[in-house]
Amino acid sequence: MNQTLKLFLLGLLTAGVMTGCDKKEEVPTGMTTVQTAAQTAAQVEPTVTAAQTAAQTAAQTAAQAPDKELFIKAAFEVTCVRAKVADTETQKAILTEVFARYGFTEESFGLAETALAGETTVDEALKSKMESCTPELAAKLKEAGADAAGTAVADPKAVKKPAKPAVAPGKYKGAVSGGGLEDAEIELTVKDDMTIYAKFNGKREGKKVIIPLKGTIAKDGAFDLSGDKGPNKLSASGRIKGDTATGKITGTINAKGLSVTFTAKS
Repeated sequence: MNQTLKLFLLGLLTAGVMTGCDKKEEVPTGMTTVQTAAQTAAQVEPTVTAAQTAAQTAAQTAAQAPDKELFIKAAFEVTCVRAKVADTETQKAILTEVFARYGFTEESFGLAETALAGETTVDEALKSKMESCTPELAAKLKEAGADAAGTAVADPKAVKKPAKPAVAPGKYKGAVSGGGLEDAEIELTVKDDMTIYAKFNGKREGKKVIIPLKGTIAKDGAFDLSGDKGPNKLSASGRIKGDTATGKITGTINAKGLSVTFTAKS
């Protein structure tokens, strides 16, 4: 009887101790401790600030911004090929080489095209360059760029220099003697537009004479002038070479004929 009571009390004591213990968290069957930790970390979302987002966006934009000068060269060749090469397969083969030449793919070139759409400097440069686009050039672009192909591409900033005149503009002045003239001289003036004028002045028989002349000058410097003042009429012809004008004056002064030569220096 006493033995049975002892066993009963021992059972109650054991049950009480087990009931007071904390229950351990159960780990799902089949998952290791490492897998459980990884799952917990994945459920915690990182905090991203507005500044970090802005910096990331700026970095991506800078990385995507195309080199404008490089793009213009590529865009000219791409546009030329698309405009002048009709066969689809041939066009595709040439464009593949063009894209690679300037470090593009078809996709990245399209992105650059979108990024630079509406850029005035780009549009003007392309418009100018397209003046030199021909079927022959488009075909060569598979092997080399437009510059290497020896194509003269128009530069919108280039200013054409005027052709150098055969005779330098300026004044040529010299004395005229003979024919009864006193203190006589002739002055020729060549203008920038290659028109030529002259003025004869002097005395004959004590009378002052001033006669203006006007004429033309050829590319080789040859000139012809004529003029009159009242009854007096003169013609002058000759050539300008370097800084010297030589020629002959003929006509009438005071109702008398005149024929003399002259040399004038600039």
